[in-house]
Amino acid sequence: MASIRLFRVSGIDVKVHYSLFIVIAFLAYIFYIQEYPYGFRGSEYSAVMAIVAAVSLFLAVFLHELGHAVVSKRFGHNVREIILFIFGGLALIEKPARGMREAIISLSGPAVSVFIAVVFYILSGSSLKPLSEFSAVFYRINLIIAIFNLIPAFPLDGGRVLRGLLSEKIGYRKATYFSAEAGKAIAIFMGIAGLVYNLWLTFIAIFIYLGAAEELKYSRMEALLSRFRVRDIMTTELKTVPPDMTVREFIEFAFKHKHLGYPVMESGRLVGIITLHDVTGRNPEDRISQYMNRELITLSPDEPAMKAFEVMNSTGVGRIPIVENGELVGIITKTDLIRLMQIQEVLRLE
Repeated sequence: MASIRLFRVSGIDVKVHYSLFIVIAFLAYIFYIQEYPYGFRGSEYSAVMAIVAAVSLFLAVFLHELGHAVVSKRFGHNVREIILFIFGGLALIEKPARGMREAIISLSGPAVSVFIAVVFYILSGSSLKPLSEFSAVFYRINLIIAIFNLIPAFPLDGGRVLRGLLSEKIGYRKATYFSAEAGKAIAIFMGIAGLVYNLWLTFIAIFIYLGAAEELKYSRMEALLSRFRVRDIMTTELKTVPPDMTVREFIEFAFKHKHLGYPVMESGRLVGIITLHDVTGRNPEDRISQYMNRELITLSPDEPAMKAFEVMNSTGVGRIPIVENGELVGIITKTDLIRLMQIQEVLRLE
């Protein structure tokens, strides 16, 4: 997700996606033309308050996600970053919690939104007219955010609360299936209602439906990969390249062996990874050592296969070298994981 890092808080990177700047301008326009109590049309300071409200809304979304992040860290789960983007915000948590912990972490975000709503509800009684007008609109918006997020549908917080509660009774996978299907059913209902009453509902319904389907897909991947370890899937017949190979030689090598990326070995030691994407447009006579990735992510052959999927998903890398006792023993790629899942899906269907 292309984004800009703004700052770091409690060891968590806070980033904004480029789409955020577009949506802030759009929201400012909506606040400007919308009638009170959900906008500032007709107000003496309507333009200024509309812009402040649009920016403040994403500050509130940031605090909502920070609530998730702080509680997650309290439970011992590492939070890599918070990204603010067109649909709101997302806290990227490594190894998400399950059961009651997931329910509590998921409730923490809406709880922050409710707290913000209460603060601005109190401020709406101020004798300062601009402050009271702004607060009267802003507390309602935050209350809507809290209520909307509690809808029991993935990828909203309510869907995760439902799964967390259900998984205590019926197990994580069944709870995921039930919660995702419930989310899809709610999305279909919202989509139909939106066609009749408001197209915004249909737009939101599509977002919820796709999120529920994605959660179901992830759960299915986890179920399929859970029975394997990296050593069961990795490729052991390795093709490697030396760092002094030229770009021209590397491209010829890649065409011959028909892989996009290769480990770079020097004196029997893994020193990098090089892909065709890294050398595209480069001087054919340059050495690939100039362009190889030296910041290596490696796994042990005894790691669960799901760990490889999670690492690839979170970092965007397409291949991971497998190292045992300091020696390169294999490589695992996204293609390996996809093929395994396809085979298992066919066998399951049969």
